[in-house]
Amino acid sequence: MAAAAAALLALPVAGTLLPATSAQAADDTQAVQKGGTLDIILNPEPPILILGLNQQAPTQLVGGKIYEGLLRYDHDLNPLPGLAKGWEISEDGLTYTFHLRENATWHDGEPFTADDVVFTAKTFTPETNPRWRLIFSHVDTVEAPDDHTVVFNLKEPFPAFIIGLGVTNMPIMPAHIYEGTDYNDNEMNDTPIGTGPFKFVKWEKGSYVHLTAYDDYWQDGRPYLDD
Repeated sequence: MAAAAAALLALPVAGTLLPATSAQAADDTQAVQKGGTLDIILNPEPPILILGLNQQAPTQLVGGKIYEGLLRYDHDLNPLPGLAKGWEISEDGLTYTFHLRENATWHDGEPFTADDVVFTAKTFTPETNPRWRLIFSHVDTVEAPDDHTVVFNLKEPFPAFIIGLGVTNMPIMPAHIYEGTDYNDNEMNDTPIGTGPFKFVKWEKGSYVHLTAYDDYWQDGRPYLDD
C-alpha cells in the first residue's frame, strides 16, 4: 500500500487544471480579466490528442484542457471537486460514493452522466492506461445507482485511491462515442470531445493546435481566456 501510494504521489500533474489562486494572490487588488489568447510552446508535437489513449506530457498539455477527471488536486495533492462535485468515503474505507455535476455536458452537446464514468473506469481506461489498471485492481465493483451518482466498492482499504482519480490517470471519456468501438481506430480520434473548459477547433500538424473556450462549461465564468 505504501509503495502504491508513493507511486501515485510521483505521478505527473502537467495536464491537471489547478486553481489560479496563487497567481491571483500575487496581487489580489487586480481584478481578473476575461478574454484574450494564450500562445504556448508545444514541443514535441503529441502523437494524438486523446488523453485516454496517450498519457505522454505533450498530450497531457493539450488534453488536460479538453478532458477532466472526477477530481482535481491542489499543490499538496488534496482532492478538489472536478466532474464530481462531492463525495463520501465509508468508515471502513471500502466504499467511495461520488456525486456528479448535473450541468456538465460534452463538447458535442450530449449530457455527461454516470454511464460515462462507469464506462471509463471499468472498460476504457483499464485497457489503455497502465496507471489506472494498477489502481483499478483494488476495485471490486463500480456502479451507477442513478445518472449522477457513481459508487466504487474496493476489495480492501486503499487510502491512495482518492488521489488516483485525476485527469492523468482516469480522464473521463464519452461513452456515446467510444463504447463498442475499436478505441485506437475510432473515427473521432482526430476531433477530441471532452467536458473541459476548452474545446478542440483544429490541429494543423507541424504548426499548431487551436482550442477555444467552451461556452457551456459547467463552471460559471470560466474559462477566462477566449482561446
